[in-house]
Amino acid sequence: MGFLSWLSDRSSRRTQKRATPNAETPSPSAEIAPGFPLDEWEEVPAYLPVDPAEHLPACIIASAIAAGAQEESKLVVKSVSIANPEHRRVAVIATALGAGALDKSSFCVKRIYKKKEQKGMESDYAA
Repeated sequence: MGFLSWLSDRSSRRTQKRATPNAETPSPSAEIAPGFPLDEWEEVPAYLPVDPAEHLPACIIASAIAAGAQEESKLVVKSVSIANPEHRRVAVIATALGAGALDKSSFCVKRIYKKKEQKGMESDYAA
């Protein structure tokens, strides 16, 4: 009986964790870092959606690779995305700069932000 009570207690704790809001979600007045308010910055997505007309080749290739020699298998492709070149470029530069001093270091880029463009402001570039 002890095992069953432990198991039910554990499952009730999991449902309580799901019911409480996540502490990592930023509030509207939150900051990305000290001195960088969240409302002035926008997150750069790691992946961009693909045009629906280009889904077919990706679905065919993914299905062929996943099926392999198992002809009875079934694969459902729910979404197709492509890596964001801006995100990749910034991540590579940031990790290279961060690892420059330490030879055996490794970094994981979790989020990349860029400053929002303010509407109505003239550009610094000549036309």
